[in-house]
Amino acid sequence: MIAWIIALSLMVIQVLNLCTILVMIFRRRDEPIYIIAWTMIMTFIPFIGFLLYLLFGHGPIIKEKRTFLDAIEEQYYQQAVDSQLEMMDSVSTIQSSYMSLIKFNLNYNRSILTRHNTLEYFSDANDKYERLLSDIEQAQDTINVLYFIIRGDESGKALIKTLAKKAREGVKVRLVYDDGGSFMTPSSVFKPLKEAGGTVVKHYPAKFKIFTLNWNYRNHRKIVVIDGTIAYLGGMNIGDEYLSKNPKFTPWRDAHLRVTGGVVQLLQLRFFKDYAAVIEDVSDLNEVESNIERYFRSVSLDEDETFMQLVCDGPDQKTDHMRAAYIKLIMTAKKSIWIQSPYFIPDSEFLHVLKIAAHSGIDVKIMIPVIPDNHFVHRTTTSYIKELLEAGIEVYFYEGFLHSKIIIIDQEMATVGSVNMDVRSFSINFELAAFIYNDTMAKQLVEQFKFDQKDCRRLDFEYEQSKSWFMKAEESVYRLLSMLM
Repeated sequence: MIAWIIALSLMVIQVLNLCTILVMIFRRRDEPIYIIAWTMIMTFIPFIGFLLYLLFGHGPIIKEKRTFLDAIEEQYYQQAVDSQLEMMDSVSTIQSSYMSLIKFNLNYNRSILTRHNTLEYFSDANDKYERLLSDIEQAQDTINVLYFIIRGDESGKALIKTLAKKAREGVKVRLVYDDGGSFMTPSSVFKPLKEAGGTVVKHYPAKFKIFTLNWNYRNHRKIVVIDGTIAYLGGMNIGDEYLSKNPKFTPWRDAHLRVTGGVVQLLQLRFFKDYAAVIEDVSDLNEVESNIERYFRSVSLDEDETFMQLVCDGPDQKTDHMRAAYIKLIMTAKKSIWIQSPYFIPDSEFLHVLKIAAHSGIDVKIMIPVIPDNHFVHRTTTSYIKELLEAGIEVYFYEGFLHSKIIIIDQEMATVGSVNMDVRSFSINFELAAFIYNDTMAKQLVEQFKFDQKDCRRLDFEYEQSKSWFMKAEESVYRLLSMLM
């Protein structure tokens, strides 16, 4: 009897594996290397392989939920994009070096170009938190918050306390946090905000804190919009480690922006799109629809002239918008490409474009942290160092934890956002990046990069030679698995 049950179970597993493989081939039409890798995993470890595919391999299960926000995107966005494309060649205030990338983002990503924006850059979370809490304290009407991680420590509690205070004062407060990124944060941390009348929702929550089929697809964006006029975006979450209070990750370096101007409207729309995707009852959106002016304020022409585009991407999109935008960004470089990222796990095309740039005489520098916050990811990152060095790319180990996610091109344009230089950010997570066409901001980021170099060790081939056989074995195995996760 037991043997019969085992045989039947194995047969069912094989049928499930076969059906899954057929779906990948004929319905999803995934990349061949992806299909081959999953086929091998499900063949050699059938039951565990199938479970791994459920967790990491399938696309997100998204409920179709039409709202007025979709109409805004489909009508207003397309009209704005078409109008900007028509007038682009006649705009004399945009440098010619920016034009190709701007057109690409308009065409491929439907990323509207905003002109009047004022930016404030933060490399230290102490400065960002102080400014953010001050802006929240001064809020008069609405506060919308989305973070990947909100810890239950002093920093997290300070944010919730301040938001709860504003909610009691009558300010409309909405907060979305990612249940994966904030997995260790007790729900009780958010209780004061809920009791004060604020709205708190999770992105793709796990049932019983254990499992959900969408668990692999995390909202990695960081967005705050205050009164429809001030916004924050970048790489910093909410937690004490960002303040260098965790000795293991000290010093902590990051990159974040405070913005006012036209891009705030786009960040507001992005927040509401993410909010609408995870709330059960969409009636709250009726209030937004009937009070558009409350949330989407007119842009003051007194703002600085800083051209910006917002590129958003996620597993709900049919194409990899972010990956394509970053590759196009790198292809526009004529002099230099400077990158900071906590993780560097590129796919073959992204890596190839960087190598071509370096072999073309372009100054390519990549800065990554020496301190790992994830052994698997860090070891996969170090597996690429030899290839980078052989291409003439300078690689730096920052002597601390570097969480900054920026690219600077020719000291003229840059990106700042939530995007790591890895497959997960390009294909799996919900991400966001600001493309900034302003040499003043680019030069500020350049100065920060140069300052960080003082705390770096430049890697050479001696580093490769010093790797143990076990480390090299780890790199090989992890690099293979990284393409699937």
